[in-house]
Amino acid sequence: MREHLRADDLSEAATFRYFLAIMVFDWLQLTAIATTPTPIISPWSFAGSWITLAITVTGLMYLYLRNDGSKGKQFLHRYFPLSVTVGWKFVAVMLGVTPLLEAVLVGSSPEFRGWSSTVAIEALNLAMFWRIGEHLASLARERAA
Repeated sequence: MREHLRADDLSEAATFRYFLAIMVFDWLQLTAIATTPTPIISPWSFAGSWITLAITVTGLMYLYLRNDGSKGKQFLHRYFPLSVTVGWKFVAVMLGVTPLLEAVLVGSSPEFRGWSSTVAIEALNLAMFWRIGEHLASLARERAA
């Protein structure tokens, strides 16, 4: 690998596969920890952890394709800055949505509030991947033109 990197002959596709592998590895560790059965783990927390893993893996593949897949250039160079700048905006939205959701669901059962929060967070996660994908696609189109 060092020789490939030294020669600068590692393709975008190969780089992406390594990136995806480490992200899956990291998320599996976090998901395994978060979903280890304990007396207090809720079903919505358990489901949310596994759904987040699935969205992350699928979302990263989606982003790679939006960057023009194996023909694309600079995926990681584009992905990291975009994920931070777009991600912070979604964190701000989540911080606003969470208290609003809690206020709307006052009086609901803990199960309904838990599942509603899980759905809201996962919807925001999907929207964040979509928005980053729009930026990547725009950059890929500009490069192709």
